[in-house]
Amino acid sequence: MAILCAGEILFDFISKSPNKGLGESGLFEKRPGGSPFNVAVGLAKLGADVSFLTKIAQDQFGKFLFEYLKENGVNTDYSFRAEGLKTCLAFAAVDAQGKAEYEFYRDDAADTRLELKDIANLQYEKFNIFHFGSIALIDEPTSSTLTRLFDNFISRGLLTSFDPNVRKSLLKNRESYNNLVKSIIKKVDILKMSDDDLFYITEKKDVEEAIRTLSIKEGSILFVTLGSEGSLVYKDGIIERVPGYKVKVVETVGCGDSFMAGILYKLRDLSKEDFYSISVEELVDYANFANKCAAVVATKQGAANAMPTLSEVRQFEFL
Repeated sequence: MAILCAGEILFDFISKSPNKGLGESGLFEKRPGGSPFNVAVGLAKLGADVSFLTKIAQDQFGKFLFEYLKENGVNTDYSFRAEGLKTCLAFAAVDAQGKAEYEFYRDDAADTRLELKDIANLQYEKFNIFHFGSIALIDEPTSSTLTRLFDNFISRGLLTSFDPNVRKSLLKNRESYNNLVKSIIKKVDILKMSDDDLFYITEKKDVEEAIRTLSIKEGSILFVTLGSEGSLVYKDGIIERVPGYKVKVVETVGCGDSFMAGILYKLRDLSKEDFYSISVEELVDYANFANKCAAVVATKQGAANAMPTLSEVRQFEFL
């Protein structure tokens, strides 16, 4: 069965000036990115049937991104092209303390303008899983459109997946944002969060304590990525840690999205009944595969560009 990913599509401009921060960086490298977009490309490169739902500007950046989706095997039937709007640009750098800095330029960005009328003819029966999240939830009307779509998938008995991928610099109201994320968490089947996202949403500083404050419905699954420490699986009160893989790290942009793609790839053919009966042991195996996907990405430069194929994951030699 196919997967529908939805959300932002943009260009990342990654600083090539080590530890200079955004203000002092003099050179940036342009790469296609955006969390749900990276996941869609990652799924396609692994061999999954995946479509991407968004609005894409008809500026030169947007035209390239539309072709990039097609060239990488992502179905674009629901990637609507929009005139008179812009492509979102995101700048990223690491400062002298090793902290990542982000600045987003989203004025009149096409991916913020997804409307309910755009999804009126969506063929739900084509899809087994709906995945969404990230900064697409911040701007209207896209935020309301995606949350309505989320509810529509739930009402049809289909699986749903969510990664908040928090970008604090874009949030105007932390309380309203956290309330929205928590309302989604209560209903979603597959939840993925980084440890930083988890701490931000729960305001706790211990991973296991933070998990137990979340209102995760019975049978749903949570994956928490822990950077070089690997990941964690949670289901129905059971927590299992899954060690990461040692690699020579080039950068970590896109690792979390590759992890998410790995998880969805493993779950893509499950019925809802099979999904809810899946064991924690099986989920640990899936997280182990996703850890491998993320580790491969860490050895490369790029976000969508770095997403691995299935053969690459299988043949990669870890340290």
